[in-house]
Amino acid sequence: MTFEMLRSALARNGSISGPAALAVLLSGARWKVSSSTGSARSLSAIWCDRLDMLVETGESDPARLLSLAQAVDGLDDVGDARVYLATVTDPPRRFHVYLSEDLAHCVGVWEGRVNEQAPRTAT
Repeated sequence: MTFEMLRSALARNGSISGPAALAVLLSGARWKVSSSTGSARSLSAIWCDRLDMLVETGESDPARLLSLAQAVDGLDDVGDARVYLATVTDPPRRFHVYLSEDLAHCVGVWEGRVNEQAPRTAT
């Protein structure tokens, strides 16, 4: 996948996080695309659980919740299709971008956060 393909897919995405992911990408953020596809249905189940957890733990950013909900809906919409995961990272922001198997369309995108905690060490 090329930078231009990712830029184009994000430019056509209508989600709440699409424009922000595109802006970060265009500003020079790091990006990468996984080398293999995953099941949209499986990813949807994983991120639906994550969304439930965020709600249960009192996530206070409604835009973050909406972003993830829209990505889950996008994954649900494509059912059993295979998707690629791309990330666009500009700490502390990390966008999770789900791309169609042909890499032409953005299925969903949501804004997560880079884990900036120090690694745990055994004592």
